Amino acid sequence: MHLPLLSRARFLALLLAALVVAVPLAVAVAPPADAAVKKPLDIVKVYYDPPGRDYSRNSEYVKEYIQVKNTGKTTLTLTGFVIRDNGPQKYTFPKGFKIAPGKTVTIRSGTGKNTSTTLYWGKASFIWNNTGDTARLYSSKGTLLESCKFAGGVKKATKTTVRTDATTAYC
Repeated sequence: MHLPLLSRARFLALLLAALVVAVPLAVAVAPPADAAVKKPLDIVKVYYDPPGRDYSRNSEYVKEYIQVKNTGKTTLTLTGFVIRDNGPQKYTFPKGFKIAPGKTVTIRSGTGKNTSTTLYWGKASFIWNNTGDTARLYSSKGTLLESCKFAGGVKKATKTTVRTDATTAYC
């Protein structure tokens, strides 16, 4: 079928106009391949204010914790990885500690016996401030992997803080 010259010109103009609109939209919507890659290790929760009074004893300290999850596809060795708060508190993962893909490890603030799923900070104090704090996770080389800033109490997430309820920050 032969289109008249005028119709062919209109068809090409419409096709060109459609491409001018469609190509930038397709590029803007399709994320680059790297954007789909997740960090292999994430802070998922900070249980900063367990119910009850803050008594100065280990049985209370161990109720407070932070959880870190391996979101990657391989087992990670966390030797030398560090968790810090806004103050001087610093936790270093023990030598040889491994976390399997999809697994979560809980780091409790007090003292106790380490297992494959629960570690202990070994402090005779609370770590996380009830009024708000920032949990930071560093690689063994000192690279900041994640930062989770929270404000105490029941709050919605903002541009600078994560969602919290009365006891927990959800990173």
